[in-house]
Amino acid sequence: MPSPLKGLLLQNETLEGIMEYAKGMYPNEIILLARGKKVSGYLFIEEVLSPPFQRAGRSFASYAVWSLPYSPSIVGTIHSHPSGALYPSLQDLLQYYGRVMGIAAYPYAGKMNLAFFDRNGNQIPFFIGSPSELS
Repeated sequence: MPSPLKGLLLQNETLEGIMEYAKGMYPNEIILLARGKKVSGYLFIEEVLSPPFQRAGRSFASYAVWSLPYSPSIVGTIHSHPSGALYPSLQDLLQYYGRVMGIAAYPYAGKMNLAFFDRNGNQIPFFIGSPSELS
């Protein structure tokens, strides 16, 4: 069992990239893979990647899990909710992949429109910054 997290950490450029991608695909949903590593008890999301063979529409975003190469650096997914809902649906929790799930909600304006959750749907705090700022 993985040790508990103090929270998540991502750089402002990563946040902006997620929001810009979601805005560009609106009104369709997006899905991204979060690549990262654990640093001082925090999960640092280093980058987001577009998964292969993804499909998206107004109320769904999916990808073929079988097409992903095994990589322990993939720590979870981030998807959008064009509806503006900033919480996971039952379907989201049933399709959970990795250690964390992020949701970017319309209007995709910044940090206040992003949230991260664990496998049980509990919110995980996140911070904007770099690992060097953790000391």
